[in-house]
Amino acid sequence: MGCLQRFYTPLYLARWQRAAKRVPYVGVHLVSEFGRREFPGIPAHCVKSAATGAELANVGVRRLFGRNRPDWAANLMYLTKARFDAAVSRRLDLKPADVFIGMYAASRDSFEAVHRRGGLAVLNFVNSYPFEQNRYLFDLAGLKPKHHELIPDWVARRVEAELVDADLVFVPSRFVAEQLLAHGVRSEKIATIPYGVDLGAFYPSQEPVREIGEIECLYVGQISHRKGIVVLLQAARRLQGLSVKFRLVGPMVSPEVLADLPENVVYEGPSLPGGVDEVMRHADLFVLPTLEDACALVVLEAMASGLPVITTMNNGSGELIRNNHDGLIVPAGDAEALAEAIRDLVESPSLRRELGAAARQKVQGTHSWETYGKRVLEKIITRRQELGLDDAIDG
Repeated sequence: MGCLQRFYTPLYLARWQRAAKRVPYVGVHLVSEFGRREFPGIPAHCVKSAATGAELANVGVRRLFGRNRPDWAANLMYLTKARFDAAVSRRLDLKPADVFIGMYAASRDSFEAVHRRGGLAVLNFVNSYPFEQNRYLFDLAGLKPKHHELIPDWVARRVEAELVDADLVFVPSRFVAEQLLAHGVRSEKIATIPYGVDLGAFYPSQEPVREIGEIECLYVGQISHRKGIVVLLQAARRLQGLSVKFRLVGPMVSPEVLADLPENVVYEGPSLPGGVDEVMRHADLFVLPTLEDACALVVLEAMASGLPVITTMNNGSGELIRNNHDGLIVPAGDAEALAEAIRDLVESPSLRRELGAAARQKVQGTHSWETYGKRVLEKIITRRQELGLDDAIDG
C-alpha cells in the first residue's frame, strides 16, 4: 500500500542474523531471538530502533531469570515499554507523522507528541481492558494481588490515558470492544477488525485424518494461568486411558502451572525447529482453553491449517467459530466441558474431518492479512476525514 514511512522498534536485529549463527553454543538462541525481530515485508530502510539499551536489558533478564523470577521479567517488560514510548515521542517531535499507530501500554507519550503536530493518534489495542483482564484472572484462575500475570495499577493508568488520547482504537473482537464501551470509550473511536492469517504458511496437511492410533492434541501459546493451562491439565487427567497425547509448545510465563504433569502431557519448550505451521500440520486437533484473550491469532492459524479447534467463550477469535460447525466453544475455566469436547473429537474422525475442513474454508475467504490491511487503512482515512484532517497520509 506504500503508506508506511517509519516503523519504530526497540531492537532491530535482522542485519545480525548471519553473524549470530557463528557464535558457539548461544548462536542458535541468538538466531531465534533475532528471527522474532526481522519484520518480514517491512523495508529495512523504514525500520528505526529506539530504547535499544532498555530492550537488551529486558531480553537479558528474561533469558537469565524469567523462569525463576517471572515478576522481574514482567515488571521490566512494562518499564521497557515506557522507555520505548518516551524515546519514540522525542523522535516524533523532531520528525512528525500525519498518522501514528501505537501499541497498548507503549503510546501515551507518543500520542501527546503526535497531537502537538496535528496528527492522528491510533491505538492498536491488542489486549483486554486491564481491569477486565485482572478480573478474569482473579475469578477464574484464583490469582492473588501482585501476581506477575496481573496488570499493575501504574500500567493500567497508562493504558487508560492512551484510550483517552487516541483518536481511533483498533480492537480485534467484539469481546474487547464491549469492554471498552463499558468503561466509557466512545463508540465512534472504536473499530473492530479481526486479525488476518498467513494462508500461504498455514495450510492443511495432505495426510488423511487419523482414524487409528494415538491422537495428538496440540496447544501453542504462553504457558500461563491466563491461557488456561491449569484447566487443560485438569481435562487431560480426566482423559487418561483415552488414546490421546497432549503437546504443549510456547514460552514459559508461570512455571507453577506445569507442576505435576499428567503422563499424557508433554511440554516441548518455547518453540520447535520446524515452526508453528509445521507443528500444526502434524497435529490432529488444537485446543486453546484461554481464560481471556482479545483475539488469539493462533486460533486462526490452526483453522487455516485445517485443524478442528476447541476454544472458549472468553476468546475474541472464538467469535469466528460457529459451535459444532467449524469448531467447538466451551465455557472458560470448565475442565469437564473441555474434556468432553476433546473426547468427542478424539473418538470421532468424521467430526475432526468436518470441523477442520469448515474451519479452513471460514478463514480462507475473508481473513487474509491483505484484507485486514485494507480495512485498517480505510478506517484511518475515514477517521481523518471525520476529524477534518488532510487526506494525505505520511505515517
